[in-house]
Amino acid sequence: MSNRTRSWMVPAIALLALASSATGIVNGFTYDDVYIIQRNPFVHTLHAWWNVLASPYWPREWGGDGYRPLTILSFRLEWALGHGSPMVFHAVNILLYVASAVLAFALARRLLPLWAAWVAAALFAVDPVHVEAVANLVGQSELLVAVAVLAATVLYLDERRAGAFRLRIAAGVVGLYVAACLSKEHGIVLPAILLSAELLFVRDTAPMKERVKRLRPFYLLLAAVALAFMAARSHVLSSGLGLGGFAPYTAFSSLHISTPDRILTAFSVVPQWIRLLLWPAHLSAEYGPAGIPIAQGFDIWQVPGMVLLVAVVALGVVLARRQAVISFGIAVVCIALLPSSNLILPAGIMLAERTLFLPSVGAMLVVGGGIVWLADVLAARRFRAWVPAMAGGLAGALIVAAGVRSATRSTVWHDNGRLFAQTVRDEPLVYRGHFMYANYLFGQKRRREGEAEYHTALTLFPYDPSLSYAMAAQYYEAHNCPAALPLLRWTLGLDPEFPTGRTELAVCLLNEGHPAEARVVALQATRFGRALPLLRSIIAAADSAQAADTTGKNSVPQAVTLAGHTGRSPETMQNAARRTASSAGPSR
Repeated sequence: MSNRTRSWMVPAIALLALASSATGIVNGFTYDDVYIIQRNPFVHTLHAWWNVLASPYWPREWGGDGYRPLTILSFRLEWALGHGSPMVFHAVNILLYVASAVLAFALARRLLPLWAAWVAAALFAVDPVHVEAVANLVGQSELLVAVAVLAATVLYLDERRAGAFRLRIAAGVVGLYVAACLSKEHGIVLPAILLSAELLFVRDTAPMKERVKRLRPFYLLLAAVALAFMAARSHVLSSGLGLGGFAPYTAFSSLHISTPDRILTAFSVVPQWIRLLLWPAHLSAEYGPAGIPIAQGFDIWQVPGMVLLVAVVALGVVLARRQAVISFGIAVVCIALLPSSNLILPAGIMLAERTLFLPSVGAMLVVGGGIVWLADVLAARRFRAWVPAMAGGLAGALIVAAGVRSATRSTVWHDNGRLFAQTVRDEPLVYRGHFMYANYLFGQKRRREGEAEYHTALTLFPYDPSLSYAMAAQYYEAHNCPAALPLLRWTLGLDPEFPTGRTELAVCLLNEGHPAEARVVALQATRFGRALPLLRSIIAAADSAQAADTTGKNSVPQAVTLAGHTGRSPETMQNAARRTASSAGPSR
C-alpha cells in the first residue's frame, strides 16, 4: 500500500461518516429533544452552568431521572451558540459522529491489518443503526460516550503495548472515563473494555502477580471514579423525587414484571441485537410489545435468544487465543450492551437503536477480524489473486448501500409528524409507535385519526396505564365523561399508584351520578397534592348530592361546572401522559 493511499484513509473515513449523516443537518427537534432541549428552560441559559452537576438529565417536572451533566452542559453551550437553532445541535452531533468514526479506525488499525481496519471503520462510518443516535439530538450522549471510550482505549493500548504506563497517560484515561460517565451512565463500562484489551493484546512478560501489582492503582482509581459517579447520581436523583414529576412508566413497570420474567424477555431481544448490529436494513424508532412479547414465564420463543447468546459468548472465549480481534469485538459488544440489556438491572426500555452505537464498534471489529480470517482461508486455497478484487468489490457495495440507507433514514427524523408516521409503518405491532403518533395527531387537532391510533395501541397492549390515561384525558378535555370514565377506571386498576387521573375520575363520577364514589376518589387524590381547590369543590358537591338524596330533594350536581377546569391544559395533560410512557430511564 502506497504512502499516498495511506494518507487518504483517515479523510476518507471522515467523509463517509459526514456523507451518511449530513442530511440530518436540517432536522428539527424530535421526540425527547422537545422535552429535554426545546422546552427545557434549564438548557436555555449559561447562567450558573455548574448547576448541571446537581441536576437530573430530565427536567424535574418530567420525572427528573437520568444524570448526564456533561451532555446537558453541551446542550447549554449549543443553545447559546445557535440561539436555540436545532441546526447547531445537529452539526455538533455530526462532528461527534465523524470523530467517533475516525477513532474507530484508530482502534481498528492497532488490531487489524491496515486494509481490514479501514474496511471495518468505513462500515462503522456508514452503519444505518447509528442514525437514531446521530439524527435524534438526545443521542449526543451516546456520541460523547463513544468518543471518550474509544480515545481512552487507544491511549491505553498504545501505552501498555509500549511496555510503560506513564502518569500523564493514566491521568488522561481517567479524565476520559470521568467524561464518559458524566455524558451517560453507560460510560461506566470503560474499565471492563480496557481489561479485555489488556488480557487479549498486551504481551507482558512480567509474572501475573507483578503485572497486577503495577496496574492495581490505576484500576482502583477507575473504581473510585465509578463509585463517586454512582454516589453523585444517586444523591441527585433521590433529591429530585416527590417534586410533582412523573416516574418513567414502561411495559415492565406497568405489568410489575418479575426479575425472572424481565431476564426471559431480554433473551427474546438477542436476535434483534444481532440483526441490527450485523444487518440493519430494517430500522424503527420503537421496539416493544406486542412486536416483542413480554415474558410471563418460560416459553419456546425465548430459546433462540438463549442459544445465540451462549453461542456468541462461547465463541468469544474459544477464539481468545487464535482470533483475538474477534474475541475482543465480542467482548466490547457484550460489555457495552450490558447496561441496557435488562439482564442485570431494569433498563427502562426493551430495545433502542441508539444504545447500539458503542456496541457497534465491537461488531465492526468482529467483521474486520472475520474478513481477515476469510482472506487467509481463500489465499491458502489458491484464490490469492481473486481476494483483493472480491474483498474490494463486496466491501465497496456494502459501504455504498449502507451510506445511502443512512442518509435517507436520517430524513425520517426531520419532525415528529414524519417520524411517528414512519414508526407505525416500520413496526405496526408495537403499541408505543401508535401511542406516540396518537399524541402527535391530537396535538395537530387531527382528533379522529388520533383516536384511531389510540384504539390500535390499546388493542395491541392494553396494560400500560399511561396509554389508557392519555386517551381518557382527551375525552375528558372534550367534556365526554361517558367515554373517559371506563378508561380512567382501567388506568387506576392497572396501577393503583399511578400519579394522575384521580381528579378527572372524581369529576366524571360526579357528572355521571356517582357522588359517593367521587368523594372517595377525590379524597384519595388529595394525597398527591394536585388541584386541591378543585378536589375540595368535588368533595363538597358530592356531599351536597348525597345529602339531597337522603332528604329526597332534587339537586343538580355541581360537577358539570367543574369539568375541564382541573388547572391543566389539554397540552399539559398530553405531555404528562406522553412523559409517563417515554421510558426515559437511565438507559436513555
